[in-house]
Amino acid sequence: MNVKMMVLFAAATAAFTLQAGLWRGLTDENHYSGPKLSEADLDGKVVMIDEWGVMCKPCKALLPQMQKYYSAFKTKNFVLIGSHRQGRQPGAVAELVKAYSLTYPIYDNVGLAVGEPDNGGAIPFIYVVNHRGRIVYSGRSDREAIEAAQNAFMAIGQPPSFTGSIIFGKKHPYRSFEKQLVLGKNIESVEKKLKNEIKKATSKTAGVKVKENAHLAEELLEAISEGKREIVEDIARMKTSNPSEALKLMEGFIKSFPAEGKQYKDELASVKAAAKDYVAEKKARESAAKKAGK
Repeated sequence: MNVKMMVLFAAATAAFTLQAGLWRGLTDENHYSGPKLSEADLDGKVVMIDEWGVMCKPCKALLPQMQKYYSAFKTKNFVLIGSHRQGRQPGAVAELVKAYSLTYPIYDNVGLAVGEPDNGGAIPFIYVVNHRGRIVYSGRSDREAIEAAQNAFMAIGQPPSFTGSIIFGKKHPYRSFEKQLVLGKNIESVEKKLKNEIKKATSKTAGVKVKENAHLAEELLEAISEGKREIVEDIARMKTSNPSEALKLMEGFIKSFPAEGKQYKDELASVKAAAKDYVAEKKARESAAKKAGK
């Protein structure tokens, strides 16, 4: 790498570091084996963290399976990281890496900077983070973890859900709302209609069908409320870690919920500026890394 390229690469990396903050521990000092990662490498990806230790028999028994997952999904938007949690032990870790032919990234005590799930003091422990930085699984089942990861793959590029697990069959009374329950479309009007359906059921003359519809309306309102809550949380988290994605969510939220979206209007200009810098920094870093032959 020539001097000019080194300066460009360093500048891009430094700029990104200032913007980032979702992950901790991705340093050369913490790295054991496998590809080295930066926070930029995890941006927009589904990330699975396997917390383990060299003195933990169940952990070591799980390593070959982790390697299989890595090999099977490494071409997708997926990153698997082994996070060693029993103190710095480069020699012992190196022996296991060689014994099990592990090729995925292994670091010492790497993970989410904020909101990391509590493993209860026991390992192995696995958690999965989706492309928006939200934890979609935490526990001790590798099968459940990889299933959550696969579901997260499918959600990449898709708008947040406002329907939850509701299935709109042909006879569902609110099937016509399904296409409108998408971020960016006016969902506030749907909420008003559903609330009116619930109000009808409070009448003394309300029949069985009206009450059944009211119950389904309540379920749908709960799903909308949950989707709304998740987006608000995503926006708050992504303003610094991924302002570009935060901006998309904010603009969509304002269109879907005009009244509640007013809270974001004053912030749009600053988030747009941050998003522009974020995209420029990311492109510069990727370009520098490509020219450096990373």
